[in-house]
Amino acid sequence: ELPSRLVASVSAAARPCPGAARRPAAVAAAAGLPGLVGLAASAEAGAGATVKVVRSTKDTEDRLSWQPELPLVADFAFDGPVVEVVPSEVDQEILGFGGAFTEAAATTFSKLTPQMQDIVIEQYFGASGLGYTLGRVPINSCDFSVDSYSFDDTPGDFELKEFDTNLGHDKKEIIPLIRRAIEKVESTVSDTHVRLGGKVAGKWESLKVFDGIHGPGTAALQSEGGRFLSTEAGGAVTANNLKAVASTFFTLKEVSGDSVALLGANGKHLVVAKDGSVKASGDEGSGTTFVRVKNADGTISLRVPEGQYLTAEPMERLRLLASPWSPPAWMKTNGAMDGSGTPCLKGEATASWANYIAKWISSYTAAGVPIWALSVQNEPTNNAGWEACTLTPQEEADFLGTHLGPTLKKEHPEVCIFVFDDSKHLLPDYVSAAMQQPGTAQYVQGAAFHWYSGDLFDKVAWVHQQHPEVMLLASEATYERRMWKAGMLEPYSDWRFGEGYAHDIIGDLNAGAVGWIDWNLLLDDKGGPNHIGNVCDAAVVIDAKQQMLNVHPQYYYIGHFSKFLVPGSRHVTTKVSAPKKYKPSQGPGPYGTCTGEGGLEATSALRPDGQTAVVVLNCADEDIDFKLLAGASAVKASAPRRSITTYLLPAAL
Repeated sequence: ELPSRLVASVSAAARPCPGAARRPAAVAAAAGLPGLVGLAASAEAGAGATVKVVRSTKDTEDRLSWQPELPLVADFAFDGPVVEVVPSEVDQEILGFGGAFTEAAATTFSKLTPQMQDIVIEQYFGASGLGYTLGRVPINSCDFSVDSYSFDDTPGDFELKEFDTNLGHDKKEIIPLIRRAIEKVESTVSDTHVRLGGKVAGKWESLKVFDGIHGPGTAALQSEGGRFLSTEAGGAVTANNLKAVASTFFTLKEVSGDSVALLGANGKHLVVAKDGSVKASGDEGSGTTFVRVKNADGTISLRVPEGQYLTAEPMERLRLLASPWSPPAWMKTNGAMDGSGTPCLKGEATASWANYIAKWISSYTAAGVPIWALSVQNEPTNNAGWEACTLTPQEEADFLGTHLGPTLKKEHPEVCIFVFDDSKHLLPDYVSAAMQQPGTAQYVQGAAFHWYSGDLFDKVAWVHQQHPEVMLLASEATYERRMWKAGMLEPYSDWRFGEGYAHDIIGDLNAGAVGWIDWNLLLDDKGGPNHIGNVCDAAVVIDAKQQMLNVHPQYYYIGHFSKFLVPGSRHVTTKVSAPKKYKPSQGPGPYGTCTGEGGLEATSALRPDGQTAVVVLNCADEDIDFKLLAGASAVKASAPRRSITTYLLPAAL
């Protein structure tokens, strides 16, 4: 634990991107989901079963602290609030949680000693820390940059001949920080299940074949990172072994031409289930037929008839969302990176701006920082005093359909595209504008949104219901100085800010979000650097002179989700009864506010290991006893005032 002050769903779009979150075509029943099926029957089967408990509380020193386990028993009568996990309703896949790699964060990080840097990386991205698997990267400068900058400042260079493909500015501090994070995340990979991926064969879909390693007719299949595919107990197919052992051999049986069937070490045929999971469980004639695709580097990829490839991509990799704040000044009608004219882009610059973004992605990839997704424009409704480029819903849809989408399909088909990336109040408008145009909708995999206009979880839920194929990602949240207590001029620790983060995360996940990204990973003790003075708070604030990390409540509150709702988990419907009003606390308002007057808030997810994680938030100024109900099993629990608790319900016994 880090003390508060420390020294030292496959997208249905025409161009599905690898690693896209999956959502069942309809809300899934619990059949085939052993964790939740087990909960429904555990009253009889789970005698002696217990629930693990992790808690952070305002009135104690508990910060992501393990508590005594609670007994899981048969359901019982209870006169009070009930938090109910509904095993029959399983929805979107969770991709993870993270923060933004701004220049402010990178500059602040660079001022730490090597020892302190190691601590920051571990506490954000390591197994003992928050386990972040998402990140956000500005394209060009943003307000949290030291100064405005772009990678091509040559007026009229529409062919981008002067574009700095070496990324000289970002290679000083930003890219080294991101690469440290990537290395840390990939070093924590412990369990990779082979599954169905997208329709593009990348490095995680490539397999090196070692013929005859376990005898005639057999082969060992080695994935990226040197891990061999293997057949585990129960038929699960994983990519965890660094050595070719008995469980790693497969038999490739030719069906016709390049089509093959695969038999695992257990003698069973590989079968791809409807949810994309892969098991060696089929008998003769019942396995999935794969097309063996030979790659230029001598590896092979295995494709199902529907066009998707098997992937051994670890869920624990760092997925980066890139977001542009402003094109170079010479591309804009106002002639400056700060602010925006109407329209923002010069007509002759629209194609060049799309090519600029593609070049930026290529350059970042060449620098060892692959980009997972791109938002079309950061805050297209905000004509801010810093880097900005306003786009109406129609303008964004037209730019994506005519220029950006075709360019990325050609240059970077592996990159997901998110529309909007602004405050929730106009989320439906921008998504609808894009999805109503077939020429644009084909390029849309997701929609990103911010929290600055208030909760508005109904806006997120509306998009989730109307466009279930669209990934929904909360991409920015922070507390601006206007939200601080009166008279506070520098960032400070405020328990309400942690509560507000948790309130927003719970609401977003329950509305259909696949993840949640904080704003700056780090800031200095002034709330910057920010080149126009738009200072904010952060989960970790650095005092560079004293080499101290000031860890704010947001850090611990995020951890109750990021450490336990791991990538690959699936959101489960959670209902909370509220039989009375409770003594409220005082929230900061108008966004990120949780007073607890309405009682408990909760969300749940079924993890890949079969356990169910339930997060319960109590912002009220009084303790609340409640029943945690899951199927036929229940737990008698209590949420202390001003606390957050994560419960881990056991998998099937």
